[in-house]
Amino acid sequence: MSTTTTSTGAAHILVFPYPAQGHMIPLLDLSHQLSLRGLTITILVTPKNLPILNPLLSQNHSNIQTLILPFPDHPSIPHGVENVKDLPPSLFRVMMRAMGELYNPILHWFNSHPSPPVAIISDFFLGWTHHLASHLRIPRIVFFSSGAMGVAVIDSMFRDVPKNDDDNPNVLISFRKIPNSPVYPWWQLPSIFLGHKEGDPDSEFIRDGLLANMESWGMVFNTFNELESVYLDHFRKRNESSLGYCSHRVWAVGPLLPPNDEDDVGSTDRGGSSSSVETDDLLSWLDTCPDHSVVYVCFGSQAVLRNNQMEALAAGLECSGARFLWCVKEATEGHAMGEYGMVPTGFEDRTAGRGLVIRGWAPQLLILRHRAVGSFLTHCGWNSVLEGLSSGVVMLAWPMRADQYVDATLLVDQMRVAVKVCEGADTVPDSAELGRAVAESVNENRPERIRTMELRKAAYDAVKEGGSSFKDLDSLARDLCGLHSVQKLCCDGPGPSLMG
Repeated sequence: MSTTTTSTGAAHILVFPYPAQGHMIPLLDLSHQLSLRGLTITILVTPKNLPILNPLLSQNHSNIQTLILPFPDHPSIPHGVENVKDLPPSLFRVMMRAMGELYNPILHWFNSHPSPPVAIISDFFLGWTHHLASHLRIPRIVFFSSGAMGVAVIDSMFRDVPKNDDDNPNVLISFRKIPNSPVYPWWQLPSIFLGHKEGDPDSEFIRDGLLANMESWGMVFNTFNELESVYLDHFRKRNESSLGYCSHRVWAVGPLLPPNDEDDVGSTDRGGSSSSVETDDLLSWLDTCPDHSVVYVCFGSQAVLRNNQMEALAAGLECSGARFLWCVKEATEGHAMGEYGMVPTGFEDRTAGRGLVIRGWAPQLLILRHRAVGSFLTHCGWNSVLEGLSSGVVMLAWPMRADQYVDATLLVDQMRVAVKVCEGADTVPDSAELGRAVAESVNENRPERIRTMELRKAAYDAVKEGGSSFKDLDSLARDLCGLHSVQKLCCDGPGPSLMG
């Protein structure tokens, strides 16, 4: 275990991200914002996740430190793997259970620290930290890296468990207690629920953590009122006595993104690692393209396509005639070598000049913000949703798992800024239909483009000074600073815990 010292002049907060790119990056962005508001932050990571902090730490925040704890061994996780991006999707639940083994090391660190944190902010996949915080008699604030609508669906499933006695994958499940009463076939329910086995210790551990999120002292959402006000109000209006949290402690602080500044490094190396194409070469190629003419294709840090899906997608891009950037994730641990993530032979030669294939990581936000990019073929992961909306691009939705079907409902049916082109982790798209959708997505007269530009402005207005998210960030920082004042009173003699 290694750590750095903290100053005693400001409220000290422990920030604990879940080790997946889509979870870590926005919570690190929140840490940056809280540090700018004077809070002292300690970020907990395991050794191999430390490089993800480099863009944040390189900004020389004197009030951001790290706590590095050894990754807990688990028989199902290969040695040396510490991040979900290096595992197949089937093992994400195993990672959630493994992280629970950090309870005692964190407790030991708290008890030995000369000036321990007055609160914990942790990812919603780390719901067990609510019990840790209760043991320490300090508040725990849950950070939702998913949208408020997606969180409402997940909470509803584990609170009012839907049944499928016939094991029919197409049986419709209605969520009547959620605004707009969304309906999904069984197979589209979030995979965190579909993998649940009643009575199984690991499953019950995960369920307990997800329900504990709603008992937290406060809730922070990476979203903004103009996008999800009805779902944020759903949480704000929940009965305080039944769930144990105060309704006013719901903060919408998104979209949590680096500023759109050419000199800002945050957009360039955000969550970055190795790539087959240099960033400067990418930007130089984009600079040669007309405005809104390029389709960016990326399915996040976890999804790996089967080769038959790769072939159909490649054929669709080829027949579309559109310019494209295709970010390809290649096979990881647990994927059969040679069956996943292979770009069809000859495809790059045939599309040379109008398309680029990027193997590995890509500077997604920098790409989406470029004037040449007009549309985004996406899996509808929440980070990608916010990055796409804030960049004003039309989205082509291919939800695959997790809460992505819920996100697609919000984008396609409710906000009408996206077009659904495929759905399902194993579905092979129709190449001709996909090609037509890709070609049409860069049309300047698309109605979705008008609406997404309106939401882009709303997102910008939310985070600028005086905007709804800016105000909520200030409110969150003030409330956390208030905990520091309470702690100093408690240190003077017997008094209340910080949990009030």
